[in-house]
Amino acid sequence: MPQHSTALIVGANRGIGLGVVREYLSRGVSVIATARNPDAAAELRALAQANPGRVDIRALDMNDGAQIDAFTATLPEIDVALVNAGVSGPDHRTANKASAAEIGALMFVNAIAPTRLARHLMPKLRAGGVLAFTSSVMGSVALNPGGHELYRASKAALNSLTRGLHPELRGRGIALLTMHPGWVRTDMGGPTAAVSVEDSARGMVDTIASAAGSEDHRFLDWKGDTIAW
Repeated sequence: MPQHSTALIVGANRGIGLGVVREYLSRGVSVIATARNPDAAAELRALAQANPGRVDIRALDMNDGAQIDAFTATLPEIDVALVNAGVSGPDHRTANKASAAEIGALMFVNAIAPTRLARHLMPKLRAGGVLAFTSSVMGSVALNPGGHELYRASKAALNSLTRGLHPELRGRGIALLTMHPGWVRTDMGGPTAAVSVEDSARGMVDTIASAAGSEDHRFLDWKGDTIAW
């Protein structure tokens, strides 16, 4: 990334998002970090205090269209945007038991809201930048062995919607990445997950950096390996 570059991390108050903020700061990159409730994001605020002038914490609820408008209206140009958000959905995890409200909430948070936000962010991305989404290998149709079907469907929907953004970015030198961060030891991944937050964040930032300026749309894991759609 160029000197004095800026990365926007959406959903940066914990887990993978917070890890990516730490990784960018370790590389000298300034960060704009969002949280639904910055006052409750103690670790993120501690990072800002330890890195004066390099972490700009902003409130953002991706489900709120008015907040998105206000947020992007004051957003400066950025080199990287990582849209990092997701919920696991209802505990039963199956279409047989799902209500319309459950499906609607899951699809909106995991697929619709990130895509809507990204369209607002695209004009703010500098040429040679990267627009990335935290998805999951569970969104791969080709690699679906069954189970967790509602969550899988929501991430497959995100993958499809991000593909739809690709034509809108052509000619601007901006790469589009849909990323699997690994099975990470976060609140969602659980304590027995295979990958640490630190390793996942390091790999994701490396992968984002290697894609800069490519104009490709790729579905990659945190190590940079291609995942079948």
